[in-house]
Amino acid sequence: MDGLRELLREKMRAQGAEAYAKFRCSEVIHDWSKIVDETISEQVQPVALEHGTLFVHVQNSAFKDQLKFVAEEIIEAINDHFGQDEPLVKEIKIAKAFQIADMPRRAVPSDKEPTASQAFEEVTLTEEEVKACEAQAETFPVEELRPTVLATLLSQARAQKFRRAQGWHKCADCEALCPPEEIFCEVCKIKARSAMVEELYRIFYDEPWLKTRDAQKILLERMPNMRKECSPDVIESARTTLIQKVAGGIRYGDEDSPDVMKLVMLEKRLPPESLTPAIIRRTLLDLQFNLSEGALLKRYDALKGRRRN
Repeated sequence: MDGLRELLREKMRAQGAEAYAKFRCSEVIHDWSKIVDETISEQVQPVALEHGTLFVHVQNSAFKDQLKFVAEEIIEAINDHFGQDEPLVKEIKIAKAFQIADMPRRAVPSDKEPTASQAFEEVTLTEEEVKACEAQAETFPVEELRPTVLATLLSQARAQKFRRAQGWHKCADCEALCPPEEIFCEVCKIKARSAMVEELYRIFYDEPWLKTRDAQKILLERMPNMRKECSPDVIESARTTLIQKVAGGIRYGDEDSPDVMKLVMLEKRLPPESLTPAIIRRTLLDLQFNLSEGALLKRYDALKGRRRN
């Protein structure tokens, strides 16, 4: 049976990230009563699994405060149950309304069911949509597991239809659906943020004297979709990281190298024509960067001591 389940995982992985995440979450839901003890299973139910984060619905609001005390226990139990090299779950968070709407009907008692979930219950698939899911499930090679595949595909189709009705739209980079206020899905958002930081490195490396607002303006000209993500804090974090990267590549005897000049311009936000030997020396003393040989650090420490005397 383990071999069949692994085969099913591979098949669902081939259907795309969203379908695979739905399937892995369905595995956790199916085995939930075996994974955690009865006290927890009565109060906490898994809702969605995204990038190692398990979103859960807590029946009793008073239990939400207690969740943080049992979260590590739940995470360990899940990962032990599935026995993978890479942990299936890394953290647990309380689910949002739109995630609760994707829960199986039996998961939330009707007297406590949130409005979003009630709306989701009213979503029905057309005959053509059902047939499309059935045709996709029929391609799965293991016949006895096709009902499980079909149930996952139908649940995913209903969720997508519900989200479209709520104003969700396609991700700017892929076919996944995003909330109305977002441009990218979660997977593409991570990739876009990484690309944004790399672009900031290039901007600062080419013009290390740029002020935060100027760097932000250039970035948004190159990546207009990142306006929401491009905060001053993110820009300054990229500058700080680049300073560390440049400093780490400097060795004793490189004081006159372009990288030292770049390092000082990054730190002081000064163009090259504004640099003087005194500014360079003072900046290197203030930075106190720790090089592998330690020689340059000691040299500037000694200079600082002589200046004090």
